[in-house]
Amino acid sequence: MASEKKVKTEMGLREQKKRETERLLANTGVRLFLAQGYHETTLDQIAQEAGISRRTIFSYFSSKEDILVAASGTSWDDILVEVAKGGRDQQPLAVVREGLLRRLATRSHKEMLALHRLMSISATLRSRYHSGFAEREQAVYETLVEIWPEPERQWELRLAAMTSIGAFRLAVQAWTENPEKSSLLELTQTSFAELNALLSRK
Repeated sequence: MASEKKVKTEMGLREQKKRETERLLANTGVRLFLAQGYHETTLDQIAQEAGISRRTIFSYFSSKEDILVAASGTSWDDILVEVAKGGRDQQPLAVVREGLLRRLATRSHKEMLALHRLMSISATLRSRYHSGFAEREQAVYETLVEIWPEPERQWELRLAAMTSIGAFRLAVQAWTENPEKSSLLELTQTSFAELNALLSRK
């Protein structure tokens, strides 16, 4: 029993180390992309800046595109941490909304816009970014299930995940079309307000 617990602990530590390295590489990659350009940055430069070997970086990422997609995913991981703080006395939709808004309130508008523009430099990256919303919806659903594990609530939680991601996606679209007009935080607030108004209509 003790050895089994030790194995689980070691596996947990390895997974944590892996995630920390992935985050380090993603953050380093984005920093270099913004400083010297996406096409001008090499994987070797990212590895050197992050303080790891070239061989190691390829055990995590096979391309710069993968690093950029991971950076976008890292931001979403931080949002899920905020969503997980929700209480059982709240409505699921409100939990997602508040988690999103708390995280967006801490992010730099300039940095978010720069990252989004990097994700838009090629058709492949744009496709991977938009297809990622399905994964984010699933991640939100799984986070909500941790708060409300009751089987009879799963349909409601799935619906909350779908509608909240839809509202956020609409805010992202409006923001990227005219980023100087409103911040993503403001547009996300507006999008959820419109969703709540729609749901309250009889």
